Amino acid sequence: MIRYFKGIFVATFNLSIMNKEIEKSYESLLSALILLVEQSKKRAISHINQELSYLYWNVGKHISLHLLQSGRVEYGKQVLKNLSLKLSALYGKGFGERNLARMVKFYEFFPENILPTLLAKLTWSHFIELLSLKDELQREFYATLCYNEHWVYSKQN
Repeated sequence: MIRYFKGIFVATFNLSIMNKEIEKSYESLLSALILLVEQSKKRAISHINQELSYLYWNVGKHISLHLLQSGRVEYGKQVLKNLSLKLSALYGKGFGERNLARMVKFYEFFPENILPTLLAKLTWSHFIELLSLKDELQREFYATLCYNEHWVYSKQN
C-alpha cells in the first residue's frame, strides 16, 4: 500500500501477509530438503545392500572354489569353522559358520550372469529366503516374483 507522509509517498507493507509468504516459502523449502534427504538415504541403503550381497556372493565363490580343489567334505566343514572364527573376530557379526555356508549356496545357486539383475532389487534377506527353497524352479519363480513385484522382505513373514 502506498501512503502520503510528510510530503512524500511511502510504501507500506502488510507484514502479516509478508510473514505468511515467507513462512510458506520456508515450509516449501523444508519439504523439498526433507524429500532430497529421504531419497538419498534410500539410494544409499540400496547401494549398500547391493554391495553386501555381491560381497557375500564373492565370499561364497572363493570358499566354494577352495573346497572344490580340496575335494574333502570334512576339510570343508573345518574350513568354514576356522574362517568363521577369524572373520568374525575381524569383522563381527555376519560371518558365522551358518552365514558362510549360505554364502557358498548363494554362489552355487545364483549364476554370475543373472546376479546383477537380481542385486538391483533384492536384498541379502531375500536371498536367504530363496536359498531355503530346495527346488531350482521354485527359487527362480520366487526370485522373479520378488524382482517384478518389488516385494519387500519383512521379518514378520
